[in-house]
Formats: sequence, C-alpha cells, structure tokens
Amino acid sequence: MKDNKKSEVKIHNEHYKLMNEETWPDFEAMFQKHRGVRGGCWCTFHQCSSSQFQKMQKEERRDFHRQRVLGGTSTGVIYYEEDCPVAWCEFGRADLFEQINRNRAYLSLALPIAEKPEWRICCIFTDKEHRKEGLSKKVLAAALKLIEEMGGGKVEAFPLEIPGNEKPQYTGTVKMYLDEGFQIVAPLSKNQMLMEKYVTKSSMETETKD
Repeated sequence: MKDNKKSEVKIHNEHYKLMNEETWPDFEAMFQKHRGVRGGCWCTFHQCSSSQFQKMQKEERRDFHRQRVLGGTSTGVIYYEEDCPVAWCEFGRADLFEQINRNRAYLSLALPIAEKPEWRICCIFTDKEHRKEGLSKKVLAAALKLIEEMGGGKVEAFPLEIPGNEKPQYTGTVKMYLDEGFQIVAPLSKNQMLMEKYVTKSSMETETKD
C-alpha cells in the first residue's frame, strides 16, 4: 500500500491521517514517548520474520519501519486529538505482514486463493495518557474507513484474548472486532483468534498506488 497524502479526515477536534513520509514524525514522537512500545518493537514485529525481528536492535527496528514509510509504503493510520497523535492502528496490504505469512497455525488453515485477504489489521496502540477514552475503537474504525476508501476487500484481524488479564492487548479484543462486523474464522492459538470482514469499497474511492 503506497502513501496517500489526501487521506485526512476531521471529526470535531479529532482527526486521523494515513501514515506517510509527512506523518512519520508524529508516529515516531508517539512511539519514542513510550520507548518504542512493547520493548522497542516500533510496530515491526508483524512486518518481518521472527529471526529478522530478533536480530534487530530497537533503533534498527525504528529505522526498518521508517525506511518502509519513506520508501512509499503506508503501514497504518494515526489518530489525533487537536494536533497531538494519541493512537495508532497498523494495517496494510496482506503481503506486507511477513510474520503472518509464515505463521504455522495460519498456514495450516490452507485458505483457498479465493479466500485470501487483501488487507490485515495487526496492531492497535493508544497513548498511556489517553487510555479509557475509546480511542482503540476510534482508530480501528478509522482504519476500516480508509480501507473502504482504498478499494475495500477482505480484511483479516488477529485479536488476543487472555483470561484474567485486563490489560489492553496490542491486537485489540475479539469484542471490538465483533462490534465492527468481523466474524471469527478459527483459533490460531489458545489465546488468539483469526477474524475477518469484507469491506465494500466506497463510492468516493481514494486513488492509491500499489
């Protein structure tokens, strides 16, 4: 999925923007504030193989992600309050996410070509100072709206549900996706589900470059 500078939508004092070379500094500032998030992942875990991820240091993961974005590949959407980035949803074309492409449980499903997804949503993050404001739901809705504008198609998601753990999961929750019309396809592990939804393209389809 190539960058799209037109994709900015405002809702009162809240708005969202597609990740591109212009919005990368906002993503970087938000993630730097949280030390790269989840031990310095910089939202690269799903974009590379496990071995590649483990070999990279925190700064290398940031640079890996930056180079993708500066090279014209958008990897998600940033949600703002006023001009402050407060939430993030990683989404993109399905082939962007190498970790999932290699996942044994996913591969064992042997999905027919006709059932392969066009899009995947892999990560949702909110600023620690803006938790419990419903931002996870808002940024997920923003990602789905952008997918609609960029042609729609089948979307996969991989929410985690860990019994007894009330901390927000970086994937979002099963309920969050059910509320957005996703359906459960199959479990990928004890705590992770594969879910999917078909998004119809918008009549106001946005121009993109693949």
